[in-house]
Amino acid sequence: MRHLQSFKYVKLISESGSIRSAAESCAISPSALNRHIQSLELDIGFRIFDRLSVGVRLSIEGEIFYQFALSQLRSFERLQSQINDIKGMRTGVVRLGVSADLNVNFVNAQIAKYQNEYPYISFELKVIDQNNMEDYLTSNRLDIALFYQPIISRNLNILHAFEVKVHAALPLAVKTESLAKIKFYELIDHQILLPSKNTQLRNKIDSACSKLGITLRTQIECDDPFPHLTSSNNARVAFCLPLLDEFDQYNAKGYKLVPLASKELGVGYVNLVSPSQGIMAIAPQKFVESLIKEIERL
Repeated sequence: MRHLQSFKYVKLISESGSIRSAAESCAISPSALNRHIQSLELDIGFRIFDRLSVGVRLSIEGEIFYQFALSQLRSFERLQSQINDIKGMRTGVVRLGVSADLNVNFVNAQIAKYQNEYPYISFELKVIDQNNMEDYLTSNRLDIALFYQPIISRNLNILHAFEVKVHAALPLAVKTESLAKIKFYELIDHQILLPSKNTQLRNKIDSACSKLGITLRTQIECDDPFPHLTSSNNARVAFCLPLLDEFDQYNAKGYKLVPLASKELGVGYVNLVSPSQGIMAIAPQKFVESLIKEIERL
């Protein structure tokens, strides 16, 4: 237990890349923090950090020690959470990742609802892409991820999945052949806001357009199109994965959401994902239960 503070220091230094920056965030002097790390390195018999001309980086042995430190910190958090749960306090931390093509309004609403019931629970919310999702989950930097069309390996576990249709956000004045669905060729003459290239939603749209031989007039590439649509006087079209009250939000700003034709785009699912190894702490476990219950209710 006496090494917990050392583990925290190693985590901070690794994430900031600098002993000075880490020292500032934990309110000690850089020299004192450096001495602490040097003493720890003497105890364990190897260098955790390579000292560079600017900052530090984990050594090869330090990479292994860093993962060990993270696992020890997580284990201690689980212990604290379990003890506090017994006391009725329900404290802990929930580390949640969300894919960039999902609007976080739904997630924020669920966090607020959960914290109303359990005010001692804190959250770390991070927007991530497919390239980082598995690494963040398996290295204990995230407990769970809410992700659209994730690539699932044996290191990951799907806790829940639900279908979400891709919608086009259109100005209310734009006429469509049907309000039940819209086809890509109807969007050719519009200025388009496309999702970022590192998202699965963008991959699906690019693939569909390529098969149909269609090129869209791209104006902006971004994760969240809503602010760009509502701040521009130009009539633009965007793609989104709407959840809950987003239909009302778009409508209030002069836009309607029309689903893309399923034959052109196919079916897509949002997945709630966790690492397949290890035991989930009580705080994220309870949040998962709450989140799944709300999804199923809707």
